[in-house]
Amino acid sequence: MHTDCIILGGGAAGLAACAALAEKGLRIALVERLDRIGKKILSTGNGRCNLSNADMNPEYYGEAAGFVSKVYGVTPPREVLGFFERLGLMTTAEEGRIYPRTMAASSVLDVLRNAVDRENVTVLTSEKAVAVTPSRRGGFCVQLESGDSLMAPFVICAAGGSAAPSMGTDGSGLELLTQLGHSATNVYPALVQLKSSHRALKSLKGVRVQAELTLLIDGENAASETGELLFTDYGVSGVCVFQLSRHVAMAVGDGRTVSLHVNLLPEVLPAALCPWLENRIRLFGNAPAEKLFTGVFHRLLALAILREAGIAQDLPAHMLSAGQKTALAHAISCLVLPITGTQGFAQAQVTRGGIVLSDVEASTMASRLYDGLYILGETLDVDGPCGGYNLHFAFAGALTACKAISETFTK
Repeated sequence: MHTDCIILGGGAAGLAACAALAEKGLRIALVERLDRIGKKILSTGNGRCNLSNADMNPEYYGEAAGFVSKVYGVTPPREVLGFFERLGLMTTAEEGRIYPRTMAASSVLDVLRNAVDRENVTVLTSEKAVAVTPSRRGGFCVQLESGDSLMAPFVICAAGGSAAPSMGTDGSGLELLTQLGHSATNVYPALVQLKSSHRALKSLKGVRVQAELTLLIDGENAASETGELLFTDYGVSGVCVFQLSRHVAMAVGDGRTVSLHVNLLPEVLPAALCPWLENRIRLFGNAPAEKLFTGVFHRLLALAILREAGIAQDLPAHMLSAGQKTALAHAISCLVLPITGTQGFAQAQVTRGGIVLSDVEASTMASRLYDGLYILGETLDVDGPCGGYNLHFAFAGALTACKAISETFTK
């Protein structure tokens, strides 16, 4: 089958690229290994699809900030939102996060599906690309697992990373590109829950608390976040945990010591914590110690804090010694959770690592090794925090690549 462009991957980046090129009249073949396109989009943002953010500062992408800045220079954030507006999607903002107005991820997928439902687009589902071969006459041949092959002058690899393999991202896109000679960093799960061996976790399963988290690697502060912390039987979860997780898998894999220091009461400054406790003791002086935190912490968390400080829950609050008060203040302000790893790619939202950015021209998303090959989204060594940053990068990269491809056809 001969076509103008072959797109590998029917996720966010692949569908956006397909929609943009189809609009220009190019003949497209979209290859998706699952039985339907856009499955991962439906799971993003807890099913609401946080597709962008009012603050798209490239610095939020860490080491990839320079690359992302160039991409957003070619395709500014407002252009991505304009693209979806042209497709018929209305959006709304919630604390800076941009969602479809319906608050349903299906709306994003529906407008993308409508955009690729054209005569000039062939969607091949339940198909997997097993090889991409540059032709001596220019262009590429893509060999499919079924035995069929596709030919085109342009190939867009938008096959994703390794996170959430049940959604179609199994790392195969990375393998295809490394077979062509592209370099890649090791990949790790990011935006994922963390595992801990702390003894209190099983009793705290399901408890939530607003907390300040500091991640330490070999005793050095690596990053910190504040937000809602969710205790689980295996460890901890919540957006603040996800934001820190990109640092964890690599460190644990390298045999480094990782711990999470949790301030369970960030509203009270550490220096004011002991006076705060004295006030609580005056308020509940004749009650057992377990009553000290009534109205402040979930009862199960209060009991865990007492155990951490080595204080019996039935000890009258007014009998706490100075040493016990200090231990209690420390247990509140610095609950130390040893981190043993992450919940892995199966639970991760994105992949850290991928094709090295020096192999790709940021202003076009084109491979520096092969003319006509473009690399998008999670296949690249780019990952951002929660808040719409990863989806937005996928969409912006797709539109950037499509500009370059379209210009070639109009010359």
